[in-house]
Amino acid sequence: MKKPALVTAIVTAYLVLYYILFHAGVSENILILLFIVSPFLMIWLVVTILKYDQSPTTDLPENEEWGYSDRDKDSLGTF
Repeated sequence: MKKPALVTAIVTAYLVLYYILFHAGVSENILILLFIVSPFLMIWLVVTILKYDQSPTTDLPENEEWGYSDRDKDSLGTF
């Protein structure tokens, strides 16, 4: 399995577990600990997804300041 899919599954399972424990009436101390850890898991998820880039891209030609790697410049039209 690819790393982003694994990280997404872990973070989703963690948040579902938090939701279940919250509604099950678990101790507030456990819920506070889980709540404090959750932002770090979200940051881990975002960083993993942003670092995992498999899309093939090409460099812009000379005299080009910006562009789309998936669209031809001529097909964008003018405004």
